[in-house]
Amino acid sequence: MAVKPKKPAEPVFAPGPSVSPPNPPFPSLSYAEFATFGRENIEAVVKTNAALSAGMEAISQEVMVYARSALQTASETARSLLGAKTLEDVVKLQTDLAKRHFEGMVTGSVKLSELGVSLASEAFAPWEGRVEAAMARFTYPQPPKSHAA
Repeated sequence: MAVKPKKPAEPVFAPGPSVSPPNPPFPSLSYAEFATFGRENIEAVVKTNAALSAGMEAISQEVMVYARSALQTASETARSLLGAKTLEDVVKLQTDLAKRHFEGMVTGSVKLSELGVSLASEAFAPWEGRVEAAMARFTYPQPPKSHAA
């Protein structure tokens, strides 16, 4: 029987001098601090939900106003088209309808964009400062930067 040569033993490293971790230990939070932080986040969610609900209701009301106006304009134009006597009257009515629809669309889109911007700012308002608060509570304190040249 052939004898297998032994593998060289892997070197064993002895622990070196104790090295402190680069960051201080994780910030300790009490249960009360953690619960307060969670409660503040839940309050922000509730405020955001209320703002979103109110904003979406305002947007839907504005869309309904625009739809009613467009239908009313179209029905008035249809009645007028039925009473038109010449091709010139028909063209004029169609041109007026197109102008009114375009102006209504521009006005409606301006109102909707204003409502959208207002909705976004109201929805994000409760979250201002929440990220900074989380970072302050749950991260390591940053060492002061040295201004060595």
